[in-house]
Amino acid sequence: MFHQLSLFEPNINDLSRCFHRNIKNSGFDYQEIDIGDITFKAGQLESVHRWYRLTPSYSPSLVRFWLKELLITKEHFVVDPFSGRGTTSIECQKQGIKTLGIEINPLLQQVGSKSLRWNISNLHLFEKYLIEVSSLIQEFKSFSLEDVLRVFNTNIPIIHNVFRWWKKYVLKDLIVFREVMLNPDYFPVKDYLWIAVNEACLDCANIHRNHPTITFDDNHQRNIDVLSEVSKNLGIIQADLISLNSKEISFSELGKIIIGNSTHNLQKQINSPVDFVITSPPYPNRYSYVHQTRPQLYFMEILDNIREATKIDLQAVGGTWGKATSVLQNELILVPSEIKPYLCYYEELQQKSVLMCNYATKYFIDMWQHIKFIKMVKATKFRGVYIVGNSRLSGVEIFTESILGKLFVHEGFEVERIVSFRKRGGKQRLYETAVCVRS
Repeated sequence: MFHQLSLFEPNINDLSRCFHRNIKNSGFDYQEIDIGDITFKAGQLESVHRWYRLTPSYSPSLVRFWLKELLITKEHFVVDPFSGRGTTSIECQKQGIKTLGIEINPLLQQVGSKSLRWNISNLHLFEKYLIEVSSLIQEFKSFSLEDVLRVFNTNIPIIHNVFRWWKKYVLKDLIVFREVMLNPDYFPVKDYLWIAVNEACLDCANIHRNHPTITFDDNHQRNIDVLSEVSKNLGIIQADLISLNSKEISFSELGKIIIGNSTHNLQKQINSPVDFVITSPPYPNRYSYVHQTRPQLYFMEILDNIREATKIDLQAVGGTWGKATSVLQNELILVPSEIKPYLCYYEELQQKSVLMCNYATKYFIDMWQHIKFIKMVKATKFRGVYIVGNSRLSGVEIFTESILGKLFVHEGFEVERIVSFRKRGGKQRLYETAVCVRS
């Protein structure tokens, strides 16, 4: 349901007025929409989406809304250049729509890619796998972690302070699950086993899974049962695959998610003209997608060098963790003169914090580069939806939606409208919006 919002409604506080006044001053059409919960939580109740929890992701219902709103059909090609968990690609594949996701984080790329493979022909191997692992866990009960590592000729994850992440007995069981998964007998279902173990390695860690970050839970008294966690995950995957099959959804794998960087050389990553984009790039809010997935990146042996996560964060839009912070706090980033007028926060924020100003500026320069590359691969009648959120850095408002809209206009696109879905963060009055563009 859409409705226009008056800037002078009596219940709107000063921060709200500031947000809506900025939209009005930008000259873009503005609407509000209520389609219910658009957070990751809604996806935890839906098939395939619930195989992996990524708290910053948006809901499947939001993708369905835009597929319907934009009249997207099986004749179209949809791209998600910031794929994350793969929500857009999963929904497109469910509706028989060809789709491509691009993701810079290799953990998320594997999660999304494996989530698009729907095959029920060997699900009986789940039970065999669980029985074998259960037997080995019992057999190794008196073994030390070091003993188990020698049995499988493997090593502990190279993440710093590994035993703060996992208790030794938990890590021992997780390693048994991971190593047995590699047995050639389980090759037909290896992707599903990988998803189940990957999710369990985070659920069994000594952490709180907050929104949108994770924090250590050093003194917890939980009795962590790895076998139960992996069994639960495989049960969910099996139930979803059977359900998809009963609905006669095509298993032709119309979706694909690749490793890539959407701020560079999109024409080398995308082979067909892009009809539609439905995506949610990172926000300029000092949040690192790499940081949240670090334990899995190392436990699942996707990265074999402790510095590789840093390299990813340096390349990512808004990369904000570790060395990325060190780089950004050195000296003020100079903004290209042609886009500086759009960065309305710049003068005020540089006075308050060079680091915070650089976070925001790097973000918008990266997104400007992305827009220029999208222009090279778009179809003639291209339309795009970019889900973003406003931010507040050192007390300065960052109006992401209007700045992004102006960058699109600068590159020759038309902003059809900016749509606000809901507020985030209670009293902070933060907003989730869709910047809707067309060629």
